[in-house]
Amino acid sequence: MFGYIKVYQPELKMGEFEQYRGLYCSLCRRLGKRYGCTAQMTLSYDMTFLVLLEMAMADGCVGFHKARCPYNPLKKRTCCGDSPTLDRCADASVLLVYHKTRDTIADSGFLKRVAARIALLPASRHRRRAAGYQPEMDKAMAAYVKQQAAVEEARSASLDEAAEPTATLLSFLCAQISADERQHRVLERFGYCLGRWIYLMDAADDLAEDSRTGNYNPLLSSLDEAPVTDELLAACRDRVKLSLNASLAECKAAYELLEIRRFDGILRNILECGMMNVQHTVLNGAPKDKPQEV
Repeated sequence: MFGYIKVYQPELKMGEFEQYRGLYCSLCRRLGKRYGCTAQMTLSYDMTFLVLLEMAMADGCVGFHKARCPYNPLKKRTCCGDSPTLDRCADASVLLVYHKTRDTIADSGFLKRVAARIALLPASRHRRRAAGYQPEMDKAMAAYVKQQAAVEEARSASLDEAAEPTATLLSFLCAQISADERQHRVLERFGYCLGRWIYLMDAADDLAEDSRTGNYNPLLSSLDEAPVTDELLAACRDRVKLSLNASLAECKAAYELLEIRRFDGILRNILECGMMNVQHTVLNGAPKDKPQEV
């Protein structure tokens, strides 16, 4: 997805980081087994977070063990056993990449369209298989891309309207975690606020590039046609800060209502430290930092 939902390693216990890395590696392995090595390129911190959240709420834990990584065979890595959670999140990863690739072909520049068309062949193959496993998820992904395209075509200056498709998609994905009616409603709200934060974070992160290329960005749509200066970009980041804080605060409030059975320390690290660290970095005008080595 976007790569903003990740741990803040300096504040994480060593054992907890090993568990987090184990889930990350397990999702990577499952993508490879289920769809092949090209699908492993869809691995993201955001989907790892969904794996973490679902396993944290599950009745039982599949447990961890050591296994060799095909990309680093000399050293065994921590991973967990196969589970429906890993299957579902692997399916979500490849479905999202397929639909985003189709969207890139539809509305990007020449070079990006060429790269997207090359990537579409394996993505289409993965999507056909994943859609067989998760037909409702495939429909939700397609609706998300369609709604987002409509917002971009209208070049809406409303942050709420621009963030709605991503928020709705994350609400759908999170709601699948629990069949319990009460937890289902909480997860819907949690996912909605999480998706809203992700979209607005991405908009803030892309400000400088979008101001140069003319790509749609809701933070820029409200500006006049005057040249976009560093001062205007800083004002845009200030504008979105309150919305980001409000969305993250609602995520934390909803999290307190969830029945978390394990991994609470890791989840709180992400919600209270990791996401805030990314937000602080981006809103200070720097691109999000390079992915942590896991």
